[in-house]
Amino acid sequence: MRIRGLTLGLTLLSGLVACDHRSGGAITVAWAFPNAGTCSGAAVEQVQIAIAGEPLQNNTFDCRSSLATFTDFYPGTYNVTVLGLDSNQTPIWSGTGSVRVEGDSSVTVVLQPLNEANAVAYFSWTLDTATGDQDQIPLCGPGQVLDKVAIFIDDLTQSLFSYDCDQGANGNLVISPYVTPGQHTVVLLAFNSQENTTAYAETDALQINFVSGKAVSQTAALHWNVGGLQVGWAPYASMSDYNADIRQGCGAAGIADLVLGFQSTVNGQPFLQTFSLGSTCNASVVLNNVYTGSLTPYIDACGPGGTPGLCGMQGGAQAIYRENPALVNPPTVTVQPGVFFQQSNATPFQVFIPLFHI
Repeated sequence: MRIRGLTLGLTLLSGLVACDHRSGGAITVAWAFPNAGTCSGAAVEQVQIAIAGEPLQNNTFDCRSSLATFTDFYPGTYNVTVLGLDSNQTPIWSGTGSVRVEGDSSVTVVLQPLNEANAVAYFSWTLDTATGDQDQIPLCGPGQVLDKVAIFIDDLTQSLFSYDCDQGANGNLVISPYVTPGQHTVVLLAFNSQENTTAYAETDALQINFVSGKAVSQTAALHWNVGGLQVGWAPYASMSDYNADIRQGCGAAGIADLVLGFQSTVNGQPFLQTFSLGSTCNASVVLNNVYTGSLTPYIDACGPGGTPGLCGMQGGAQAIYRENPALVNPPTVTVQPGVFFQQSNATPFQVFIPLFHI
C-alpha cells in the first residue's frame, strides 16, 4: 500500500489545475462549516483528515488553509472523514464525505458539532480611565495588580475560565468557554489572583446570542468597582490624651493584631470588606481596592492569641481597643470608582481612626 503524498492549496477548488493521471489521480479535501461559519467562529484551530484504508503522510492541517490535496490514488471510491480540533487538540466538529477517483477529484466535507455545547464568542476589554498617583492605580498585565480577567456565563457566582489580563487588552482577543447556542448573559471581571477576593473592575451584564460556528467578537469596557483611600489610626489611653494627641504604642496598649473593616454594598447586598493591618500602631495605610460608596471605616485592635489577621472575627483574638462613637464621632469618607490616592491632593482620601480601650 502506498503512502499518500500531500500538497496544500489555499486556492478555491474551481482554481485547481487538473493533472492527467490515467490510472488514478489526486484527492483534494476541502472543509466548511454550516451557515457560512468560520474556523475561528467554530473555535477550530486544526483539522485532521482520514481516508478510509489509506495511510496519509501528513493528516493534520491549519483549519484556515481550507483544503488539502493528497496524490497518487488508484481509481475507486474513497470515504473521507474530517475532524475539527480545538486548541487542546480535542475533536469538537466532524464530517464525512465520499469521492470517486477517476483522475483528479475533490470533495467538500461540511463539519457538524459533536455536542450541543459548541458555540463560543471572542472578547477583548478596556478599562475605564482612572486618576491618582501612578503607583496607586491598579494596572492590567503580568505582575500587575490586575493580572487576571474571569469570564462568567449565566451563573454569575462561578467563573468558567480566566485569562491573563493582558491577553484580552489592547485589542487582543480571547475565546469564551463553550456554551449551547442561544442567548447567554456574560460578565467579565478583573481581579488579582493572589488576593482573589476583590472584584476590581467588571463589565455590565452582556446579552450575547451565541451561534454555532459563527462566533461574535466584542470589546467590553471594565468599569471600576473600587477606589483609593488612606487610613490612619492610633490608640489613646483616654479622651484627654486624644485631645492632647498623646498616642500609645502597641506594646503599651497590649495590642498584637489590628483589622480594618468597611461595611460596603456590593451588587445591592451588604458586604464586609476587611484588611489586616498587622501589629503596628500610630501608622497609616494607602489602599487601592476599597469598594466605592460613602463609608464609615472601623478598626478592631486585639491582644495576643488567635490567628493573626482575624482580630475580632472567628478564630481571632478578642478586641481590646476600637473606635468609640460616644467620645469621637466615627469618620466617614466617600470612595469613588477609579479615583485613587493622590499625594498632591491627599485630604479627600484621608481618614483617621482613634482607638480607645473597650
